Amino acid sequence: MRRPPPTPVPDHYGAHWGIVADGGDHAMTELYPVIERGELRGVVGSGGDATKICNVDGSCRYYLWVSRSRALDVTGLLNRRGILEVDAGRGRGFAPVRPWLSSPPYVHARAVPDLDEYARMLVRMVGRELRGRTVLLGFSGGKDSVAALLTLLKLQEYVDFRLHVMFIHIPFLESPRSVEFVEKLASRLGITVDVRSAPRRDMKSLLKWKGMPRRGYRFCTVYKAKPMREARKKDPKLIEVIGDRLTESPKRFERLSKAAASRVVLTGRKFRPTYMFTLPDIVAIVREAELVHPDYLDGVPRVACALCPYKALHEFESIPSLEDPGLIDAVFEKMWRRWYSWTSLEEFREQHLWRFSARDAKPLLYAKKILEGREELEELRAERISEMYRRAWQEGVNAPELDDPWKAAELALRAQRAGLPVALPEDY
Repeated sequence: MRRPPPTPVPDHYGAHWGIVADGGDHAMTELYPVIERGELRGVVGSGGDATKICNVDGSCRYYLWVSRSRALDVTGLLNRRGILEVDAGRGRGFAPVRPWLSSPPYVHARAVPDLDEYARMLVRMVGRELRGRTVLLGFSGGKDSVAALLTLLKLQEYVDFRLHVMFIHIPFLESPRSVEFVEKLASRLGITVDVRSAPRRDMKSLLKWKGMPRRGYRFCTVYKAKPMREARKKDPKLIEVIGDRLTESPKRFERLSKAAASRVVLTGRKFRPTYMFTLPDIVAIVREAELVHPDYLDGVPRVACALCPYKALHEFESIPSLEDPGLIDAVFEKMWRRWYSWTSLEEFREQHLWRFSARDAKPLLYAKKILEGREELEELRAERISEMYRRAWQEGVNAPELDDPWKAAELALRAQRAGLPVALPEDY
């Protein structure tokens, strides 16, 4: 019989907890505005199994999700590193709350209030390099890839280049409605999207053999990257669009703020036309085109596979339909029997513990069990967080306009140096 894993409290909480796994960018928290009666009240962000809500002045509350529908305020329980460590005598619970929620500032401004004017600026910057070339966009259906696509289509009105839009579907893990959304978008915009799929037989075999993708071990991403890599090899002159944005994650912020200081959008064969776009820009561009992915209207902050290990627990409160729920149930049960049988199968499913390695899941679950008995801790409900995320897409984000898109990076850097979660124009 397989022995249950130990309950470690690691001294170094980086890759061990998936915080810097997969190169670090996938464990990201992007802050959304908290809008009440049309006014900015603060920001909200989710990552790992935690959520933070911050005021504009920088004060934040931190919540740990003890179930899909309920989180508890653990702000006063975090140590100086932002780690939750609780001891009930029989063992120690552990959750790297603040590291999960590391984020660059939210910029409350429109860097690109006029997409046509911005496209003409790109023409002046890189029009000559793009002319006659093939530009490849890896499309996910999420807000950033939609905004990038709309920017490229606007740019094509001024520069003659071939646009190759590629969407790779991951069977069994990604909801079929993502494919439906891409087909609807292609029809509405009058474009062709190269829709591909990871080999179904391979995915089924991997799921049965390795279990679900986990933090630090997402075997599914190979199938996303391979077709793009093959396209680059086939055409040495091809230019690839990188849809990263400055304020998505700390590592992207560090990397792209240097590019922003030099006002560079094209380096070699990598084209970053939208990296200085703010969240208010993205929301406005996508809403105006009426191409909001249904996941956002469900109240989640990101478009990903229905069963993505980097989702926070509250994001599983509403799971899009799956292609083969029976297969997933069988994979869950096999994983539980092999690695997680120290807890019940029901709890394994409810907590979506498959997202974490067994050695990480055990102290995390233990911390939650200890906290559930603390009646003095303030409660946060999933429906409240979902409404915060959903409101931006339903109502838009009314933000001041900048006269230069590069000023967004300057505002963000200034806020980061001041330790503020929100970057505001000086005259706001």
